[in-house]
Amino acid sequence: RVWLDANMTLPGLAMARSIGDHLVTDIGVVAEPEITEYKDFSSFPSGTVYLIMASDGVWEFIDSQEAMDIANLENADSTAGCTKLIETAAAKWRAEEGDYRDDITVVVLTFPWLESYGDES
Repeated sequence: RVWLDANMTLPGLAMARSIGDHLVTDIGVVAEPEITEYKDFSSFPSGTVYLIMASDGVWEFIDSQEAMDIANLENADSTAGCTKLIETAAAKWRAEEGDYRDDITVVVLTFPWLESYGDES
């Protein structure tokens, strides 16, 4: 749910119950993911195949391509990629909002079996 106290100083957002809740779409709560679908994995932009899942605290100031560039898993492991994304998001919040920031959560999944997908031909 989305709420604001009487003084309009303390906004609240309960995401677990609001995603897909059609009652709050008119005030901006939507569940519209950004999706890119690949059918031919050989055309992936890098040799390392990975998925970045992150909370809105990351996506507020970092777009998808920048997140991939920051994680740079060609030269680092997924833990290092997560750490770098978290640190970058926190720095961008600090630069834009001072002491306030939204939650910052990152999960990076790698799919090493996809790296050789289609090599058997």
